[in-house]
Amino acid sequence: MNFEKLCQQVFALHDDIRYAGIIDDFGALIAGGMRKGIDSITAEDNDELYLVQTALRKSMRQRFDNTMGRARFAYVEREKISMLTFYMEKNTLLLSIEPNVESHTVIDIAKDVQELIIADNKTKA
Repeated sequence: MNFEKLCQQVFALHDDIRYAGIIDDFGALIAGGMRKGIDSITAEDNDELYLVQTALRKSMRQRFDNTMGRARFAYVEREKISMLTFYMEKNTLLLSIEPNVESHTVIDIAKDVQELIIADNKTKA
């Protein structure tokens, strides 16, 4: 899977996507990042902590995969930003979206991202 290409495809879905990054199971950023021309709303050390927390949440969610099925994505809406987290086979795709984007539009973005992930998985098979 070409992660940089995937992140660029995600950015192309909506102008209000601020961040698209792929992290490994330890929370290390392996591709993507902030959209060009956009500044992070948090300090760099807090960004790193958030990525590690996201990886930890993925491992915690996996404990329930046998009973509830695999988690596909999580959506968190905050006052200053919305977050979408997609649980891929071995990595996690994390998006941040401007807070002015309506919830139904964020869910539409989530569906489009899932289609990108599925399409990319089919091309490598």
